[in-house]
Amino acid sequence: MVIPNNNDTCLNSSSATSAAATAAASSLISNNQDDPDPLPIQSSSLQNNLSLNNHSHIQNSSTPIPFNSSSATKFKAVPLQSSTISLPTVSTSSPNSTLSPNSSSSSIPNSPSSSTNTSPSTSPNSSSNINLKVAATRLLSTSPTSNENSRKQLSLKKYDHVDIDDIIERLVAYGLSKKSSKKFIVTPSEIKYICAKSRKIFMSQPMLLELAAPVKIVGDIHGQFFDLLRIFKLCGFPPSSNYLFTGDYVDRGKQSLETMVLLLCLKIKYPENFFLLRGNHETAEITKIYGFYDECKRRCSNNGVKIWKYFVDVFNTLPVAATIADKIFCVHGGLSPDLTNLNQIKQIQRPTDIPDEGLLADLLWSDPQDSNTMKDSSNNSSVSSSSPSSSSDDWQKNDRGVSYCFNQKVVKNFCAKFDFDLVARGHMVVEEGYEFYAKRKLVTIFSAPNYCGEFKNWGAVMNVNKKLMCSFELLKPKDKKK
Repeated sequence: MVIPNNNDTCLNSSSATSAAATAAASSLISNNQDDPDPLPIQSSSLQNNLSLNNHSHIQNSSTPIPFNSSSATKFKAVPLQSSTISLPTVSTSSPNSTLSPNSSSSSIPNSPSSSTNTSPSTSPNSSSNINLKVAATRLLSTSPTSNENSRKQLSLKKYDHVDIDDIIERLVAYGLSKKSSKKFIVTPSEIKYICAKSRKIFMSQPMLLELAAPVKIVGDIHGQFFDLLRIFKLCGFPPSSNYLFTGDYVDRGKQSLETMVLLLCLKIKYPENFFLLRGNHETAEITKIYGFYDECKRRCSNNGVKIWKYFVDVFNTLPVAATIADKIFCVHGGLSPDLTNLNQIKQIQRPTDIPDEGLLADLLWSDPQDSNTMKDSSNNSSVSSSSPSSSSDDWQKNDRGVSYCFNQKVVKNFCAKFDFDLVARGHMVVEEGYEFYAKRKLVTIFSAPNYCGEFKNWGAVMNVNKKLMCSFELLKPKDKKK
């Protein structure tokens, strides 16, 4: 397997500052989160680690190397500052305890084939008592991102005073306070700038991102802002780790505004290291039904509808798929019977809404069929399934009422045709945060633990190292407050 070379040229000399600030930022504290997911939780019976190419270890990189943008269409993520995962390993985060940067990984209870083997952290600074609010400011000040392009845009010029670092600092401090606020702490003018600036960045990058490892793949968040901060606590605050989120940032959770603004700010600060794909909830129609529209109106007073429209304009520019080292295909929903060439994805024009059917709808809405049963959408009854071979069995109607459910043969044929080892997607609640399908050719990743406060599921983040070995870092569901 050929892996892209990650020996990129440094753009600045701020790695020491970033390292110290990143270690301090890992002192982040967890906590808090209305509508169940359309599909039930599916239990996993597979092992806790996956090796795509049978390498036996992870090679650590002691210094983060900023991205060197030498191509307009291929984006290479920077190496991790430090890697603490050595297969077989699953890292976990307890919702009620503060983890130090050198915390050992542990296996989750009742998880199949869990392992307690760990590797020591190589983080250069284990001072977990440093205030994250200060640490985040120091870390963000090392960004190689320039405001030059935004000043050239007349539409953004009058908002040059907007301080992205300050907004991130405010949001992180709010998260650490563990207190919900009825009024959103970011102003309408700041939101307008953030949406306009991030929209420009998304439009400058392709619809199908081409990334290099290492990278952390994050599934659905659904407005669970405190759990998003727990993810950064466990996996590293940008830019110490590279991230690819697979969509569904808003709706259902109580803090979609904080979630979306923080993610967009991080995209602005680290456009070549932090990537966001579009989910089926990133549309005007869906957000009007499942909560984000109402949250904007409720928490942004008279500007609510206008602010919601700013976000919808951003949603319509998000990329919809990504590849990692040409071996992992990442998407929110799944595959499509209309997808015969990856160039079809690249040629999708933006800005765009999501149609009711076709390639774009399938990428955001489709699901794998149950490994043992298929759902008949006409009567919701379970029908026995045995290695479907006909095209009618390959693509079943989806119980969601949109797109299809595809079987294992479709996944295997897709991977063989495009030379992928794995399809990584979100879109479904899974009990342990991740679940494999089609003999480990597809994995579902869901990153919102205790989804909607009632599912008691774990959250997961998939870590892909430079040798394309995959492991999982897990977030424990919180116990309900008595």
